[in-house]
Parts: sequence; C-alpha cells; structure tokens
Amino acid sequence: MTAAASSYAALPADLRADRSIIVSLWASNLGHAERRQDKFDWFYLRNPAGLPHVLLAHSPAPDGPAVGVIGLAGREMQFDGQALRAGLLADFGVLAEHRTLYPALLLQTALRDRFLPQFGLIYGFPNAKSEPVVRRLGYTPAGAMVRYVRVLRSASYLPARLPHALRLALGQTADWWRHAWRRRRYAHDFSGVFAQWLDQPDARFDALWAAQRQRDGLIGVRDQRYLAWRFEHKPWKTFRFLALSRRTGGLLAYAVTEIAGGVLHVRDLLWHPQAPEAIDLLFDTLFRDARSDGRSSVSFEFLGCPPLQHAVHRLGMVARGQRPVMYLPGDGQPPGIRTAAWYLTNADEDS
Repeated sequence: MTAAASSYAALPADLRADRSIIVSLWASNLGHAERRQDKFDWFYLRNPAGLPHVLLAHSPAPDGPAVGVIGLAGREMQFDGQALRAGLLADFGVLAEHRTLYPALLLQTALRDRFLPQFGLIYGFPNAKSEPVVRRLGYTPAGAMVRYVRVLRSASYLPARLPHALRLALGQTADWWRHAWRRRRYAHDFSGVFAQWLDQPDARFDALWAAQRQRDGLIGVRDQRYLAWRFEHKPWKTFRFLALSRRTGGLLAYAVTEIAGGVLHVRDLLWHPQAPEAIDLLFDTLFRDARSDGRSSVSFEFLGCPPLQHAVHRLGMVARGQRPVMYLPGDGQPPGIRTAAWYLTNADEDS
C-alpha cells in the first residue's frame, strides 16, 4: 500500500555519500542500469557549471529509505547577449509502489521553492507522465523540440511486400532524382570552404561562440570547454564534430554527430551569424558524407530559430515527431523572456 502524503519528505542529497542510493533509484526508474555509474561521474561530478543539486524523497519521513529522486544542473545561457544562469531538470523518477501524484509533486515543488531563486529560469523536457506535474507547478511551454529527418536511401522505406530487387531499383532511382534536383536548384559555392571531421572541438570554437554575443533570444553557451565536456566520449556514445571553415581560417559552422544504426544524428549545430549560407553548406556535407558511409538518413532535433527552420525545410528534411520544452522563469527576469526566441538542441539536455 502506498504511504500517506504526510509520510513523505524531500531532502537534499549528498552527491558522494548518497551516490549508491541515487544510482540505484535511477536504475530502477530510468532504465539502462549499466550506464548510470558513468552518467553520475560525467554529469554530476564533472559538470563545468558546478555540482548539480539532487533531492531525494524519503518515506516514511524523514528517515525512511529514499523512494524518489530529482536533479537540477546549472546551464550557462545567454539572453539577448546577456549572461543568464538556468537550471536544467534531470533524472526524475519515483519507485513504482510510490507513483501516486504526491511524491512526484513534492519533489518538483521542493526543487522549485528551494532552487528557483538561484536561477534565471528552470527548464526541462518532461515526458508524458511528468508533464502534468510540472504544469501544475506553473511551468509553461517554451515550444517543441521537433525532429527533422532527411532520407538518403529510399529503398528501406518502401513497402516490405515489394520484391527486394524492385525496392532497390525504385529507391535508387528516387534518390538519384531527388539529389540531382537539389544539386540543380540549390547549387552552393564551396570555393574557399574547408570541411574537416574532428574528435574534439578546438580553439576556433571559442571564436565562433564569441561571435554569437549580439544574437537575440535565448541560447546556451557553446564554447570549446562546454562542447568538449558535453560531447566527451562515453562507453555508450561516440560523437564526432564536422567543422566547416574558410581556407583562410575561421570557423563558419559546426555539427556534432552521433551514429546509431543506419542514422546519422546531428546532436548540435551552430553557425557564424554573418554566414547564414553555412547552414546549407554544412548539411550538404553531412548528407554527402553520411550517404558515402552507407547511412540511410540524417536526423536533427531542435527548438526554435526561424533561419534554421527555413533551412531544414529547404533542404528536404521532414518533421517526424516532437516533444515539449517547459520552463519556469525566476523572479526579476525581464518580461521578454516569455516571448523570446529559444534555440535548443540535444546539447542542452543531460544525456
């Protein structure tokens, strides 16, 4: 039987003393038990924004075992060119036998009341089960993370009932015409532009981030230090950077990629504000290299940024699903934060 509401307490965790408890709750609630120790070391102990906060729900309160967990990590951002410290909701879960509304609401309420004064805003990517909880606490939608896909090999998407040889022939024909049509309609000038694959960002990434200082709206810091940490290699993930630069020096754009099966996923992307054409050049290079490597599609998920939205449509990418981004502004934030244009990618998440 689930405990009564009065028997729960939400208390701060000690990251080192409570490590095994936190990891165990993650494994029970969030799956992928084999990854949780590495996630703790990476995201919680080596986070460049400082040690994240963790709350544990105990029942019976206050000395009973921990039955729920929630994390909040710092995320350095920029709003209309000014520094803004945000909080990123992470790793929220409650044991199955305690999954009434109250323990989840208690954790979220305690986190909001205790930590929101320290941040300009708190944001997160709630799933279908946790979205009603955060809405009850005043979180509002910032928009949706939309996943766009560009099919590179059509044969694998044709009906399986067709003979293999026919599917292959139809797919190759469709691919040839689509790529030939795009090359004809959108012939890009690659002269003086150099594409390079990297395992880690270099000093040029700091210069590209510095060029974003006059950018309007909300965007997370993407300097060399952050990118090297966020996309460091993990036992279950490997990332590579595609850097596009002028042969005379200077980074025009980059994309962070991850391979999963036949799909090349773009996990982050940024371009120089004075070189919007670099978006098309970058994606054309991604499409070409992914197809040469035998990939079937390219996928990219992001929120906001009209120039990028227009580009992905122009480049033949199709929306294939979306999920909400919710946020809660802190006290004293300018009214414009509620109507600001956000730019978020997977770089702004915790996985």
